[in-house]
Amino acid sequence: MTEALTELASRIRQELDELQRVVKRIVAGWQQAKRTADDFHIDAVALNLHGFYSGVV
Repeated sequence: MTEALTELASRIRQELDELQRVVKRIVAGWQQAKRTADDFHIDAVALNLHGFYSGVV
């Protein structure tokens, strides 16, 4: 594998790790929102989902 491809693979792995962290935050926020019916948690979940789907994490 060339150096450029190795670097690309590394960046992809880093992005996947970051996406996994965002998903965990979304799940935790949603569970908290269901327990407390707190709009702030729902807002946090919405912002994390938006970031996840737009690639801004």
